[in-house]
Amino acid sequence: MKVSYKWLQTFFKNPLPEAEKISELFNTHLAEVESIERNADDVILDVNILPDRAPYLLSHQGIASEIAALIDNPFIPRDYTLEINPENVPAPEVEIENADFCDRYAAVGVMNISGIPTPAWLSDRLHSVGQRSINFIVDLLNFIMLDIGEPMHAFDAEKVEGKICVRKAKEGEKITTLDNKEVTLTPEDYVVADDMGPLAIAGIKGGKRAEVSLHTERIIVEAAHFKAETVRKTGVRVGIKNDSSKRFENNVSATLPPKALSYFLNLLSKEDSGIAASEIVDVNYFDEKKESIEVSFEFINQYLGVEIGSEEVIEKLNRASLPAERHGENVLVNIPTERRDIVIKEDIADEVGRLIGYDRVQGVLPDIGVPREVNKEISWKNVIKNFFIEKGFSEVYTYALTHEGDVQIENPLASDKGFMRHDLSVAMETKLTENLRNADLLGLSKIKMFEIGKIFPKEGERTSLCAGIAYKKVTKDSRPNDEIKDIRDELFKTLGLDVQILCTVDDTGGIISHKGKTIGHTNNKDGVMEFDLDYVISLLPNIAEERALEKTSEDVKYKPVSIYPFVSRDIAVFVPGPAGKENIVLEIIKKFAGDLLVRADLFDVFTKPAKDTEPEKTSYAYRVIFQSHEKTLEEKDINEIMDRITRMMNDNPGWKVR
Repeated sequence: MKVSYKWLQTFFKNPLPEAEKISELFNTHLAEVESIERNADDVILDVNILPDRAPYLLSHQGIASEIAALIDNPFIPRDYTLEINPENVPAPEVEIENADFCDRYAAVGVMNISGIPTPAWLSDRLHSVGQRSINFIVDLLNFIMLDIGEPMHAFDAEKVEGKICVRKAKEGEKITTLDNKEVTLTPEDYVVADDMGPLAIAGIKGGKRAEVSLHTERIIVEAAHFKAETVRKTGVRVGIKNDSSKRFENNVSATLPPKALSYFLNLLSKEDSGIAASEIVDVNYFDEKKESIEVSFEFINQYLGVEIGSEEVIEKLNRASLPAERHGENVLVNIPTERRDIVIKEDIADEVGRLIGYDRVQGVLPDIGVPREVNKEISWKNVIKNFFIEKGFSEVYTYALTHEGDVQIENPLASDKGFMRHDLSVAMETKLTENLRNADLLGLSKIKMFEIGKIFPKEGERTSLCAGIAYKKVTKDSRPNDEIKDIRDELFKTLGLDVQILCTVDDTGGIISHKGKTIGHTNNKDGVMEFDLDYVISLLPNIAEERALEKTSEDVKYKPVSIYPFVSRDIAVFVPGPAGKENIVLEIIKKFAGDLLVRADLFDVFTKPAKDTEPEKTSYAYRVIFQSHEKTLEEKDINEIMDRITRMMNDNPGWKVR
């Protein structure tokens, strides 16, 4: 919200501190000031008002009351005493169809509007906070909204037929708003209407039909309190968000409507002395309960961790417009209706801490002598994670939303995210395949991953564990299916659980069973195991604290990952003599490959014995991986490096790149 420094000064007799000082106070006690802009002879602060304080802070008066609470400068609130006497002017007839949506609607009729131009003081106020001037009546209503926080609207009374009714919109009912936008309404929306139809979308935007112009002589002015949730939903649906809807959807105080009308009539009569007004009609279903909270001074001090005298507590709360008085060793605080952020005694302590300044609250280490309780579920999960990490697995997290499953999302964000996953195995199989493409970059012959996550089968939500292994090259003697079965057996042995494995017909995997209950599968998908972790943990005993705190012995180091693809090349060279010179070959590769070299892995060695005139020689084959952190490598970049390495090797006596 944009706040004018000069405007704020009108709430104080004594001069305010400089705008920079106010900004500093707000940043440390209230809300973030996003910017300070000097504008001619004024300073504009852009204050980020959060929703919890919006009901009373979305106005200059609300901001001024906070300044008064933080500095020793008496605050002068606006006077809502009606200064003009009602005359023989027809009062509007008002009906509220649903008090749950609109619990207060106040209106007044005004005649003899002379159409004077907007006074300079008023247009200057509006322009200072980025508002454009429209005409005197509309400008005055906008000023009051920004001044005390109550949105208002005026109708040309000559264009209003019959009584004013706050009601649900009819299916397909249409209204053309003041900005010439035609809106089609539904029964979920509410309107302010007369006998002919909608005059305004309640709490959001006025209609074109009863628009006030420079020639308007008779008006009806409304000020109301609408249900915040409904205003917000309608605003989102019709695509209209403005200063009025923002205040209503943040639940501005229901005590303001008649006060705002009195304030309007006072200001209007001072500029346009010939006006005549009706009585203010106030249809009021609002139950203004007097809420109060009693809290001990001891609790406030313990909660904040600082000693604050009882007199200071009372003084700070009263300055913050929270009427407080001593009740023995307690303080009784009366909560104004607009302070919807204060509900429990902890809120009172928070408010005291905010007002005194959190810099007075010193950091105190907690008492660690209290007995600690080991969380069984979390602790056993950590044991299982450490098991897999020690076996060379990496933990992954995959999406819970997918393209198929037993539980469908009502409003999916994407076409391929319309279901909750029913297992982890499908995603694990996909991720194994994707990561296998990077095996050369990682210097791995196999990819090993595990995941612990929630799944949502038709039987109900539960936690599942899935582990998977994928090989670059599968042989008769080396298969991921065999290794995952060994991991399965060792894991359950580590957990001390006796499970049964029911082999499949082709003996590639098995069903994991416990006392006749199927709890998982092995190699249902090649190299993948998944089981019901919630059930398994329920079988385990409470874990000892020492074991719960165990950590993996792995020394983890992090480095940035390039976003660009890698390139692999193979190079093999004959070197005179028997095997054992692979390190010499590797040093040449590292020396002449440059900064683009990621890794070089020896993958084949064979020695060719001496024969006839040929001496003994050994072949060393390396897979060389290149990658840049700055760009996608081109063929010429790699060819230059490989040519350089080849030349350097061939320059050695007896060496020959194959």
